[in-house]
Amino acid sequence: MENISWDPKWEIGNELIDSQHKTLVKLINDLYFSCNKKEFDVATALSFLMEYAVTHFNDEEALQLSCGFPGYKQHKKMHKELKATVSKLVARYLKSGSSSDLKSSLSKVLATWLIEHIKHEDKKIADYI
Repeated sequence: MENISWDPKWEIGNELIDSQHKTLVKLINDLYFSCNKKEFDVATALSFLMEYAVTHFNDEEALQLSCGFPGYKQHKKMHKELKATVSKLVARYLKSGSSSDLKSSLSKVLATWLIEHIKHEDKKIADYI
């Protein structure tokens, strides 16, 4: 995985949500590139990322409800699925430790999901608003 650089065209026009998206990108970059450092606690980082994502998802869902976004239920379902996937990654790390397979999963699940989600799903919110 290469470092993910924030692209302003991913912004949805809501200052809080855009700021949280930028922070999530930074957290994923930090997590991915720190997985093999002995002093780095991957489980704690994954847990923090998950907590931050949950806060972000709650804020994003509140925005959707406040503007009557018609895709709210499907969007919330996507958030729930990612939370379940990250929980499985945390369990896998706790069982087996850091590995190239875990890093690959992090890349595919977190980085790819986040960027694709912002570019396609979150942009629908911006277009609706």
